[in-house]
Amino acid sequence: MNLDHNYPLVTFLIKESQYAISAKYVTNMVTVPSTRPVPHAPTYVRGIINLRGKVLPLIDLRLRLGFPSMTSELDEFTSMLAQREQDHRNWLNELDASIKEEREFTLTTDPHMCAFGKWYDNYKTEDLSARAILRKFNRPHRRIHAIAHKVEEFQAAGDYESAAEVVKNAKEKDLQAMIKIFSTISQHMRDEAREIAMIVETPTFDYALAIDLVKAVEFLAPGTTEKLPAGLDNGITNNLVGLIGRRMTDNSSVQILNSSRICDPEDMKGLIRNTQSVEQAELQPS
Repeated sequence: MNLDHNYPLVTFLIKESQYAISAKYVTNMVTVPSTRPVPHAPTYVRGIINLRGKVLPLIDLRLRLGFPSMTSELDEFTSMLAQREQDHRNWLNELDASIKEEREFTLTTDPHMCAFGKWYDNYKTEDLSARAILRKFNRPHRRIHAIAHKVEEFQAAGDYESAAEVVKNAKEKDLQAMIKIFSTISQHMRDEAREIAMIVETPTFDYALAIDLVKAVEFLAPGTTEKLPAGLDNGITNNLVGLIGRRMTDNSSVQILNSSRICDPEDMKGLIRNTQSVEQAELQPS
């Protein structure tokens, strides 16, 4: 792959990793519009879009690189949060049951050791608003796990009524606070998942590329561009990534995509015919 250093690169994110395409081939960037499916298209082709009268295939770059689509990733994320919410409902119900049955409570009392705590302590995001929402979990989550010790003290004293009251208050206050935060972060992540359609025009084929987030239009640090180092190349990635370089802003690495390889020529032959068929059908009077 030869890089024309007269043109900057458009750098962007795919699943927290930085990629780039030469601005020489990028003509526009818009919020992903509605798509129409194309029969027998490759799995990484989401459909076709109509951009000011020009019909283009929309390539889901996540799928093309072998990653889950943003939709499936969001579904998995919200499903995980729903399960972590249910975990804490179950935790409190089990604590309540241990009081009524006068038995030992065996679930973890350490807020860092439950499934949510382990995820919460290690989850990282560049979304500042998401960080602010997630920080709100800290107090109610810690307070919920802390009541197990209070309950144990009341049980040891034979005061089961006070022990039950502690659990009741936690359900009404801290659990409800956590449920509200779970709902807020789930909705925020869906609201912020606005993919960008990058319009790419190559000598052989024009297409739109669905990406997560545009970072910058920039030149990379001089002398940092090289072939993909051994150990990073693999199947799909090696076929699409031509070079790797470093950003001047923070020296972070960027994988430079070969724009002519993103659309497989053999796949595109059939896609062009199918796209034309869909286009003709749309133009037929109803």
